[in-house]
Amino acid sequence: MLRAWRPSDETALLELWRRRWGERFPLDKALWEQQTAGDPRHFRADLARAFEEGGRVVGAVSLKTPPSPPAWSNQNPRNAWISFLLVEEGREEDVGRALLEYAQGALRAEGFARVQYGGDPSHFFPGVPVEDTALAELLQASGFEAAGLEQDFIRDLADYALPTAAREALEASGFRIGPCRPEQVAALLGFLEAAFPGRWLYETEQRLKVEPSPADVLVLEGEGQVWGFAHVYHRGSRRIGPGIYWREALGAAYGGLGPIGVSGALRGRGLGFALLGYGVQHLKELGVGRMVIDWTTLADFYGKAGFVPWRGYRPHSRGL
Repeated sequence: MLRAWRPSDETALLELWRRRWGERFPLDKALWEQQTAGDPRHFRADLARAFEEGGRVVGAVSLKTPPSPPAWSNQNPRNAWISFLLVEEGREEDVGRALLEYAQGALRAEGFARVQYGGDPSHFFPGVPVEDTALAELLQASGFEAAGLEQDFIRDLADYALPTAAREALEASGFRIGPCRPEQVAALLGFLEAAFPGRWLYETEQRLKVEPSPADVLVLEGEGQVWGFAHVYHRGSRRIGPGIYWREALGAAYGGLGPIGVSGALRGRGLGFALLGYGVQHLKELGVGRMVIDWTTLADFYGKAGFVPWRGYRPHSRGL
């Protein structure tokens, strides 16, 4: 029986998640609530559905849609998301298909033109986990097309030392890298509005609302301006960032970094790599022992700092 989610379903849904994805994607209650009800502008509680069989939840689907007006400047108002489609192993053809057909029909009825699996605001996954071939096959049989490969990268920091190239690039520039100070917040947001006016600006604004200080956003500064930024996450962060979603798999001294970016006017001078290098060094100094860079295709860039692939995802989408 397909029915609306109930608040009392939370425990059953978390247990179902652990059975399906828990080994590689260990979800806890804090992340669950942050990414669902904790994002009321996008999460559609009215459209979320569970599939119950014999009094037991055997499947669920979570949908997100852009608000009106859109949350950021280039957010497509006609693009919606399936945040996740979760079913018991082996139930893709009946339970999974019913949930997927419901999701597409509900979004189509509301006038959305396209649906994407994952990659949603407050996402769980950038796409379909590469190991979940059954889910990928279900989506593709329903008309979804796969595109490319996104990856999370990981590094143990025990042997990390600031790369010489990062130090030399920063020294040559005359700029500085450090935690954002309260008096720099306006300059940081102004930089993001000019250089990255979409999702990264929005996510930075949302994070600054919940953190006690802006210090977990590092800034590249010089000449009285902010020229680059990087989010860092660790045990003390109030916001659970993508790099630390699966922190149970990272150990107690976990950390993460991203997004990260520099002004287009400075590219080609090694300052993006400097920001990465000093960001990793900053996390090591905070006691992080193992960390993740999330959702990227830049294997060579992060590889120069010793990061290796950890988790992989294939984006899927289709027109409605």
